[in-house]
Amino acid sequence: MMGNQPSGTRQGGKVSALQASAIALLLAAIAAAAVFFTGVWPPKEEPVAIEQAAVIEAPEPEITVPEPAPTPAPAEPDPEPPLAPTEPPLPPLDQSDDAVRSAMAEVAMGTMGEQYLIPANIVERSASLVYLMAQGDVPYKLIPLARPKQAFPITDDGTQVVADPAGFSRYDALASWLESLDLEALVASLELFLPLLREAWSYYGEDGEAFDFALLMTLDLIISTPELDLSEARLIRKEAVWIYEDPTIEGLAAIQKQVLRMGPNNAATVKARAAEARALWIEALSRAS
Repeated sequence: MMGNQPSGTRQGGKVSALQASAIALLLAAIAAAAVFFTGVWPPKEEPVAIEQAAVIEAPEPEITVPEPAPTPAPAEPDPEPPLAPTEPPLPPLDQSDDAVRSAMAEVAMGTMGEQYLIPANIVERSASLVYLMAQGDVPYKLIPLARPKQAFPITDDGTQVVADPAGFSRYDALASWLESLDLEALVASLELFLPLLREAWSYYGEDGEAFDFALLMTLDLIISTPELDLSEARLIRKEAVWIYEDPTIEGLAAIQKQVLRMGPNNAATVKARAAEARALWIEALSRAS
């Protein structure tokens, strides 16, 4: 037997309006309690405002025109250095004798040197002198040196013929003259007239500057003369002249045999002076190049 059910209860699985109201109040109370105790408020949805990015126009750069630099005053030109004194121009080759004599007037040339300057064509004769001596010849016709008047002295002991040492003295005057020469002043004069000497040299069909080395060859021939005492060298007769039996001596250049015939002392003087002249000539060529 079923008893009576109180009013407001669930009947047949349905919720009454009173029950639904009670449930809604209960849920609201629970939510309020959660907010109170946690402090978390539900997010408030707000419309998103889309702002247009502001376009910032960069200011135009300010152009600064530099002021023109002041024009410097024109610099005063440096004063030109004083011109170095120059040598007077050389005369033509065929008119150079007086100029040569004037330049050599201050050079102590001795009697032999002064005699050399008397005939004409001094430069041409000097070039010819060097040309022949460079080939080993002794140009007696071009130099103011007369051959010794005394005959070539010999000594014949019956077994051999040799040169007589007394004959060496015939060349003492020549050796003394060479010792007295101011070679530095003499070479300086040659340097002054070097262009004319080269011109005269070119008449031989060679380059003019070959004169420079021909003079060196001449001096080298004299310097390289062997040191021999001809008083011990045997002589043999060949036709009308005496020649040296030793082919080494006879094969020397004529200018070298002439140096030997002056005797050991005079030959040493000639070779020493030639060595001094060679050194001075090389210095002159270095200046002329």
